[in-house]
Amino acid sequence: MAAVLLETLIILLIVRASKAQEGYFWHITDHHYDTTYWSEMRSCNDEVPVRGIYGDYWCDSPWRLINDSINAMANISSSVDFIIWTGDTVAHIKDQYLNESFNLEIMGVVTDALKVAFPGVKVYATMGNHDWYPSDQFPVMSHLLYNATADLWEDWIGDTEQMANFRKGAYYTVKTPQGLRIIGLNTNLYYTSDKLTAGMTDPASQFDWLEGVLKNAKADGEKVLLSAHIPPGVHVPGNVQWLAKNFNTRLIDILKQYTDVIAAMLFGHDHADGFKLLHRNGRTPGIPMFMAPSITPWRYKIPGKADDAHNPAIRLVKYNRGSGMLLDIHQYYMDLRDSNKNNASNWTIAYKTSETFGLSDLSANSLNSVIKKMETDKSLLDKYIRYNTVLANGETTVNECGVKCRAIFTCGFTHMDKPSFDSCVDVRVGAATMLRSTTTTFIAFAALYILM
Repeated sequence: MAAVLLETLIILLIVRASKAQEGYFWHITDHHYDTTYWSEMRSCNDEVPVRGIYGDYWCDSPWRLINDSINAMANISSSVDFIIWTGDTVAHIKDQYLNESFNLEIMGVVTDALKVAFPGVKVYATMGNHDWYPSDQFPVMSHLLYNATADLWEDWIGDTEQMANFRKGAYYTVKTPQGLRIIGLNTNLYYTSDKLTAGMTDPASQFDWLEGVLKNAKADGEKVLLSAHIPPGVHVPGNVQWLAKNFNTRLIDILKQYTDVIAAMLFGHDHADGFKLLHRNGRTPGIPMFMAPSITPWRYKIPGKADDAHNPAIRLVKYNRGSGMLLDIHQYYMDLRDSNKNNASNWTIAYKTSETFGLSDLSANSLNSVIKKMETDKSLLDKYIRYNTVLANGETTVNECGVKCRAIFTCGFTHMDKPSFDSCVDVRVGAATMLRSTTTTFIAFAALYILM
């Protein structure tokens, strides 16, 4: 009897210790606050005859949406360990209507709102490509916008050496109170649209710095969460590699050396909900990557092509404080149509990865398992595609997603450069076409045999 009681007590202590290691943080991205929504509507990509109070699918966010999203975060869970904020606070507005002071004002307003809603909570923030003026053109030297943004976020960074790094190139590293290392990168320096860094090998010496931080983290037995605005790899279903070829390759090569150190990577920019898996050399599971959907509902429109509609979204992440491993994602969203119609927001849960995808955690091995299932399980991939737009246009997207579309999604999970991605798509489309042709031929022969 005593042995049974002792065993039960040990199990309870283990469970309690495990629960104590579990924490939560918010990941938010791409607010794109448009101060002209109620006047000139400078971010809008199409005619909007009736403007909703929370915005429109063709426009960036009015203040009511920005403020409401922050209040929703605090109402859902204010006792988080920290917040990851992956940039793009300024709207999709032409440079002729922007300037450095305007951009800083926008950054400051959202920064202050987060500080008021989450007093005492650290926010680990990175800049987005639209936060710069002119947009996308991040320099490799000290600049007013680097210095002023560092001043805005000094309470959160709080380290003299890292403040100097931010003033140099908008990158830094800090440790959470729980001992987890955060690396905030400025991947905007590697963006294909940045003309100032084209042809360079290591803009602002960030690659050299990153290798040093990861090397020290490994030596000290630390685990790392890496965050940035623009992700490496290929964005799907747009089929575009955001980072210039040489920078994408260099960044991936560095990350592959530290798959045992980096627990997860968190990005924005895509505006869509998605994940990827960076493989080690040898194609074994390496580092899980998560792209959070945007707060702005803005969708692009170019001649002959338009983005799918998507709802505003905020993301609560459950993680292990010791290992940094992500355990679950609670994805919340606002149904923009209903909220505008009812003049009241309705932030609700879209999904939990533990329930929707049947995952006990979000480790590299778990992500690898669900990716492999999606290659053959159409219904599982359909779920992923629906949540890619955070349920704004999911049914339409799924219904229109044929063989090539599905190959694009499945190849995008693990192929981190455009040539290998394109090759993967061609192979899978070819295999599906051959299978269809073989099946058709077999059916024809079977029918002929029956008639004979």
